[in-house]
Amino acid sequence: MNRKRQKQIEEIAIATLRRCDAYPMNAFDLIRNGGIDVQHVATTLDIELMLYDFGDDVSGVLLRDGDKAKIGYSTQTGLLRQRFTIAHELGHYILNHQRQGVFVDTPEKYFTLFRDSRSSTGEDFQEREANAFGAALLMPRELLIEAATNIYQTGITRNEDYDIVPVLADNFKVSKLAMSIRLTNLDLVW
Repeated sequence: MNRKRQKQIEEIAIATLRRCDAYPMNAFDLIRNGGIDVQHVATTLDIELMLYDFGDDVSGVLLRDGDKAKIGYSTQTGLLRQRFTIAHELGHYILNHQRQGVFVDTPEKYFTLFRDSRSSTGEDFQEREANAFGAALLMPRELLIEAATNIYQTGITRNEDYDIVPVLADNFKVSKLAMSIRLTNLDLVW
């Protein structure tokens, strides 16, 4: 995905948060509230959320029927994964990704780093966009920069031994992997 499209997705995610009155005033409010309330975003958009036992092979699903949509997310995954799954499926919905009415996402589709035979079908392109949307929704760039700056202003010195990723991941209620990828994709290095 090129930088122009990445920027568009970032803007769409922020606009979605603002439209749903879910964009925190600042990083402190985000942390105090336990991260972005992704369930609030979905329900504000009139998307029904369903916790479902998909087994080990499916993380989430988006079902569309005209203007109605449902997001199913797995009981087999932890809270952080469920949050990202909902944000990812919201990405498919908001970005108007087209498939035959149903998106079924398996764990290995998230954070696709390598091109494979499915890439030419456009499926992986849509997955990368949904990942980018999910990351931008849960970890807005400006709030991420503010949170990291605040951590360092509390007297923690930047040194080789301090890893800010777990602290930011905990603050934003995402996995360390999601935070690492987000920081890398935004070219943010501390």
